[in-house]
Amino acid sequence: MKKLGLLFLAGALTIGLAACGGADEETTAPKQEESTEAGAASGVEEYTITATNWDFTSDKELTIKKGTKVKINLVNKEGMHTISSEGLGIEMGADKPAEFTADKTGEYELICSTVCGATEDHEAMKISLKIVD
Repeated sequence: MKKLGLLFLAGALTIGLAACGGADEETTAPKQEESTEAGAASGVEEYTITATNWDFTSDKELTIKKGTKVKINLVNKEGMHTISSEGLGIEMGADKPAEFTADKTGEYELICSTVCGATEDHEAMKISLKIVD
């Protein structure tokens, strides 16, 4: 019985760590020049967040004027990650961008919503988004 429990624990740990340390395949998003031009034409500000193991980076500062239509793309450069924000009510992944109108001023956290690795490393996967008047 103990062997079965240890086997189950080892399998769960392997799956959990694989979320962040997955294949080095890069999930691609539109090139920034193309997405900026497309965004300007459609009246949507477009941002790209790149996820690596235990870190998010953005192509530009996420400070958005209230009332702006926004599209956020996620590129998984290392591992598999998703992003959510309770305050903004968004859930997104590399194959599912977030699209919304920035209608509430404030500072919001975009967090990795796929448990990936040690708790302290995963909890550090945050990026700030500010909506200003």
